Amino acid sequence: MMAFSLAGIDLDLPPMRGAVAGFLANYLFLSGLILSIAPAVLEAEALVLGFVVMAAVPPAVAVIPLTRLLAGDVRLALYSEALSYIASIVLMPSIIYIFARDAGDGAGVGLGETAKIVLLLILLPILASRYVGRLGIDPAHPINAGLFAVTYIVVGQNSGAISGEAAGVLFIAIARTFVSGAAVYAAAAFAGVEAPQRIALTLFASFKNLGLAAAVALLLFGPRAGVPAAVCIFTETAFYILLSALAGRRKGREASKDGARTRRSRLGT
Repeated sequence: MMAFSLAGIDLDLPPMRGAVAGFLANYLFLSGLILSIAPAVLEAEALVLGFVVMAAVPPAVAVIPLTRLLAGDVRLALYSEALSYIASIVLMPSIIYIFARDAGDGAGVGLGETAKIVLLLILLPILASRYVGRLGIDPAHPINAGLFAVTYIVVGQNSGAISGEAAGVLFIAIARTFVSGAAVYAAAAFAGVEAPQRIALTLFASFKNLGLAAAVALLLFGPRAGVPAAVCIFTETAFYILLSALAGRRKGREASKDGARTRRSRLGT
């Protein structure tokens, strides 16, 4: 799934000026928010560790096509995505090690183990992605199939945990998706950032690679740690639907204004 997801992304080192904003929105603001509120809200260590992994993974690859669908700045999204995935090779094992080294009985998870997971689930797919594009396969099919499989496994193995501990996980999921995205959008608007760039930054502040997060959580901490990623899949989907509806209303208002200007122009002539 990762290899097909990254196949259309140019992973050469992007221009820093165009990439840093989205990278910081995802890895500094969103990851920091997740790491701040998860331990304060949840008591179950496995669920907290699931959110730690979520904070460590890079942004969702879907940010790029979603930016295009919402008429956002695709170039900003592409540059930020490339920088995030290059940086994740170092950031992902570091974050997991720092926040999970004392997990459980104190043995926690070792840096070598997390580095091995990153090599298998990020570096290897990056290398493979340079070739899978030549296969002529529509990437949507393996990506959707992989995401379905991961979500099905996580939900199937944790149906009791999801129903019994949904409130705390859902609260964090809403905060790290809706509240985070809205805060960055409002801050960007206040700073005078143009609408296309605001849209891209909003997506980076609310979307993580949840398929990767669920897979890594399962491998490192067991099935229960995958619950946060499974729940956040639904909140991210709902947030995109909201953004799409707002974008549709904005286009409608702009079309009405253009129509009114055209009518006034005709009357003037």
